[in-house]
Amino acid sequence: MLEKIKKILKWIIIFILIAVVGLFVAFKFYTHNYYRTDISITDNIKELLSNEVHSYSDKNGMVFIPQKEEIKAVIVFYPGGKVEYTSYNGLMYELGARGYLCLVPKMPDNLALLNTSAVNSLTSGYESFFEERGNMDWYLAGHSLGGVAAGLHISSNPIPFNFKNDQSDDNEATSGYKGLILCASYPTTDLSDSDIRLLSIYGSCDKVLDLEKYEDSKKFWPKDSEERIIKGGNHSYFGSYGIQNGDGVPEISNYAQITQTANIIAAWIEEDQQ
Repeated sequence: MLEKIKKILKWIIIFILIAVVGLFVAFKFYTHNYYRTDISITDNIKELLSNEVHSYSDKNGMVFIPQKEEIKAVIVFYPGGKVEYTSYNGLMYELGARGYLCLVPKMPDNLALLNTSAVNSLTSGYESFFEERGNMDWYLAGHSLGGVAAGLHISSNPIPFNFKNDQSDDNEATSGYKGLILCASYPTTDLSDSDIRLLSIYGSCDKVLDLEKYEDSKKFWPKDSEERIIKGGNHSYFGSYGIQNGDGVPEISNYAQITQTANIIAAWIEEDQQ
């Protein structure tokens, strides 16, 4: 009887191991088929703004630093699901040219949901640089599933990197994230009692965003929330990686949607700073 039980347990363990390996292989196959950067667009924007914004990268992602504008705020941007993080370089250069220090973390398997705290890795090793900017307004942003991940992160980590105020006696953190910026996305956690601001942007030709879930998510929005719709824009053109499967046909160019998005974000942030 004991030998029979041992044999059954052995086969159960073998079955579980096969299932785990199979799921891992299937997951890797799924994530290997991701959207890659359209460098013909991102490189053109980089060349256009190379004197106004300098970019730096390491294994954890990229940082975009304004050169001719005083830094107005910091924006951390989480990429969309299965989208190469460099696809958002164009938008980051445009925001940088408007005076915003931008950070784009590189996500494991191009899925922000696998590391909602990825920004911590990106800033690791540059603590002194970012601590000097700890008293600035910080915004967390994301596209599509990256926006969902950003919402999850900000709901449990309202203060970026535990910045300290050296002038305070109790050494408490100076401030939290000022706001959440969602591009073709929505929060899945309740932020309705939060003091943060929320900006939601999506394109009128977006066929990927689930509008029913989007509308339902508004019960989670903070009181200080605004919505902007880009006429003729689609889901994919917040980045530069071609047109996503199932997305609508855009009525404006990729560059036009990027610049409109940057203008909307800049105006929204500056409105609060006045």
